[in-house]
Amino acid sequence: MLLPATDLGLINSHLSSHDGLIKKVEKQLEQVEHPVLTELLKGKLELLHNHVKVMMEIIDPNKTDYTEVPPVKVLNESLKEKDLKTKSDLEIHLALEVKTSTQSMSIDNFFSALKMKTPKVKQTHIEMALQQVKLTNSLIEFLKENKAEVMPFSSQEEQQKVLDHFAHMRNE
Repeated sequence: MLLPATDLGLINSHLSSHDGLIKKVEKQLEQVEHPVLTELLKGKLELLHNHVKVMMEIIDPNKTDYTEVPPVKVLNESLKEKDLKTKSDLEIHLALEVKTSTQSMSIDNFFSALKMKTPKVKQTHIEMALQQVKLTNSLIEFLKENKAEVMPFSSQEEQQKVLDHFAHMRNE
């Protein structure tokens, strides 16, 4: 399948990013002992390898179709019953970095999908982004349990001000 140059250029950029990220996650795994964080990092590695496989199939000019984005097992598991506490500052900082890089790649996939011309390639990148959102949510859960993720809330008064300011839009 021949792709529009836009799609090929975006996938080229993604493959380059994945090449570096795979090596980085492999090194991070060597530094982690916590079983849940280890599973999340292995899940990220599986996700990256799956995405590379699919993108390589997409850009193969001799193929007319490619496989769907495979599911990543750890993304469908609940962390509710698991011990998420760690005593390691290094693991917390690694989790923070992995969360940030996963969020960044998710955003990149969503934006790229908006620019892509081939509908199936566009949908595939949206699915990749959604997997990264799920992984990000699991990492946030891990970080919250370790008091490393803070979520500030607004006040009732501030929310009411915004609601009142835009109230006219309800009737338009």
